[in-house]
Amino acid sequence: MTNSLPLVSVLMTAYNREIYIAQAIESVLQSTYTNFELIIVDDGSTDSTLSIAKKYAEADERVYIYQNETNLGDYNNRNRAASLAKGMLYKYLDSDDVIYPCSIEIMVNYYLKYPHIGYIFCDYLNQDDSKPFPIEYSSYMAYKKHFLDTHLFYAGPGGTLIPANVFKDVGGFSGSRHLGDTELWLKIALKYSILKIQTSLIWWRIHSNQEAALEQKNTSIIGSRYNLMRLYVSKSSLTDSEKKKALLILEKNFARQILKLVLHLKFKEANRLLVDCSFKWFNLFMALDVSNRLKKILSRNC
Repeated sequence: MTNSLPLVSVLMTAYNREIYIAQAIESVLQSTYTNFELIIVDDGSTDSTLSIAKKYAEADERVYIYQNETNLGDYNNRNRAASLAKGMLYKYLDSDDVIYPCSIEIMVNYYLKYPHIGYIFCDYLNQDDSKPFPIEYSSYMAYKKHFLDTHLFYAGPGGTLIPANVFKDVGGFSGSRHLGDTELWLKIALKYSILKIQTSLIWWRIHSNQEAALEQKNTSIIGSRYNLMRLYVSKSSLTDSEKKKALLILEKNFARQILKLVLHLKFKEANRLLVDCSFKWFNLFMALDVSNRLKKILSRNC
């Protein structure tokens, strides 16, 4: 590797990750791609996260440590990390995850072949059975794939490589907890093509204190995600008939989630979500096609 290759800013945000951060940092330092800077921004940890990170900065001049005076929260801290970066490419890695040695090199090589791309991403889902990777999606095809076929915009920040100019062009993360990454992918895909590459370049750690696990306990996210998806369907270049179909799919999925809450006797939470999303109980029954389902059940029992 030579410095003629693009500088990659690996952006790592941390809050009370003393158990995991050493492994995360070491995984970056072991990368086969060497023209990078590692920016670590501590969000006011109360454990030894910061002191562990500082030891690596003392040993490797590519590691830079910053600490926020006040806790910014997940996505605002990601924006701060980006504001400190010098690279032309941003590679996020959460401080509880691990990046494989070849990952940055693979992603950069794809970028060099597709420099017009809005972002490059992999995820932990299965391969695309229709064609081998990489797969370039235009703005229209990305939205069509996500809303009318298989979810496409759910890669975590750690599974992406984002050109700095694109990140700045769309204004970075919104700061919305749990939804900030999905919203960023939606914003970028409105204006740029995106590139999906092979899976499993990142090891996402599963534990009870990670954001994804905490999201499962937050039922309000159901309504926030529904409203977000409706907004971006309306902004997309999908045809009117495709938008209508996409909205019906969103309504049905939202109704199913409300029904799950009802079946778990969480009536107040279900009603609050309906109110927040201007979704009436009648709409729920219509989305689930309850009347036709009842007719079929009755006809089978007669």
